[in-house]
Amino acid sequence: MINQFQNFILSNQLLSEGNPILIAVSGGVDSMVLVNLFSNISQPFSVAHCNFQLRGEESNEDEQFVKELASTIKVECLTERFDAKEVARQKKISIQMAARNLRYDWLENIRKKNGFHFIATAHHRDDSIETVLMNLIKGTGIKGLHGIQPKQGKIIRPLLFTGKDDIIKFAAENKIAFREDSSNKKTVYQRNLIRHNVIPLLEEINPSFKHSFETSIKHFSAAEALYELSINNFRKKILKRDKNELTIDIPALLNSTASQTILFELLQPFGFEEKAMEQIFNSLNSESGKEFLSSTHRIIKDRKILFIVEKDSADGQVFLIKKKKAQTIYLAENKIEIRLKEASSRIKHGLIELDADKISFPLILRKWKSGDYFYPAGMKMKKKKLSNFFIDLKIPLHEKEKQLVIQDTTDKIICVVGLRGDERFVIKNSTKNFFTIKI
Repeated sequence: MINQFQNFILSNQLLSEGNPILIAVSGGVDSMVLVNLFSNISQPFSVAHCNFQLRGEESNEDEQFVKELASTIKVECLTERFDAKEVARQKKISIQMAARNLRYDWLENIRKKNGFHFIATAHHRDDSIETVLMNLIKGTGIKGLHGIQPKQGKIIRPLLFTGKDDIIKFAAENKIAFREDSSNKKTVYQRNLIRHNVIPLLEEINPSFKHSFETSIKHFSAAEALYELSINNFRKKILKRDKNELTIDIPALLNSTASQTILFELLQPFGFEEKAMEQIFNSLNSESGKEFLSSTHRIIKDRKILFIVEKDSADGQVFLIKKKKAQTIYLAENKIEIRLKEASSRIKHGLIELDADKISFPLILRKWKSGDYFYPAGMKMKKKKLSNFFIDLKIPLHEKEKQLVIQDTTDKIICVVGLRGDERFVIKNSTKNFFTIKI
């Protein structure tokens, strides 16, 4: 096993020569074998143990066992105690999730503080198989099928080349002491239920299940790599970034194969859940002006564009303006007042008045972009690119970069905020309802 261990580390580039690592040690057979293997390849390391205080005195005995191991082999031992049950209660998550988060956060803090290059955990092939089965049962995309990866950031898993049976055999042959975690036998935990009940049933159907499933995971990983390559190509084609503004080209998206899947992948980094993504996709052929929220971002649906804006970002500068709803929008040093009324007040500095009955609501307030044009009021329906309009007015570059426009659902720019309205929407003697924008 030592040769396989070394070959797996080399082939997956898991270590940087001479740099110390931190081994997460529970005291169970997996982590004890991992410590033994590292001892046999003269790798500098320390051990770390988390006591989650979930099994009373048994948990304390595990901690003491790891300390004695470290003393015997003369390596540094770092330990910490957590009240996992209380953390789970406060954060309203499962005890297993609380323990996992506490463990990895603590290990990473130690790694940074003490200069360890990597954190090694004792996950093995069977753990990877269980993870994929759990994902399949709960529902997953292709990313949930690659199993546990040998390296993920600063976490390495050097035992993924082997399974539980071989680990137990190696421990017995080399007289490696370890402790049994009594909770590993309780099938109230989902992973244990899969380990003790589901996998044995699958092995009745196919005695070589673990081997064949491991091969399938390799195929899934290869398919995922091709999938990611395709998604990245669509991302370049469909997702556009203009300074701090992100947009999705709706026609380009809908003309793509598997457009809903592509949208799912494009929106996933912005915190949108699957149900919300389905609603967004279903809105693509509906009316403009719909808005969707995640914990971090807003999406505003225009006729041909989805605007993706950070919730707290003033730089995004994309806002929805609904009909007959007064709004005050705060943007950095500016305050923009949107009003609808039946009588006109006369022109004041920064005030634009338009004929509300000619405007198709809802509207979008956004930053101007290259290619925008309108028909400036007073120019007798002469079409003008905004870039040229700003040159004519000698607008400074720093002000031009912040300039806002309002567009309606037919993609017409009805005004350049604070500067000029569009001739198509100017007020006349017959105007009854006024739409005013004051900056």
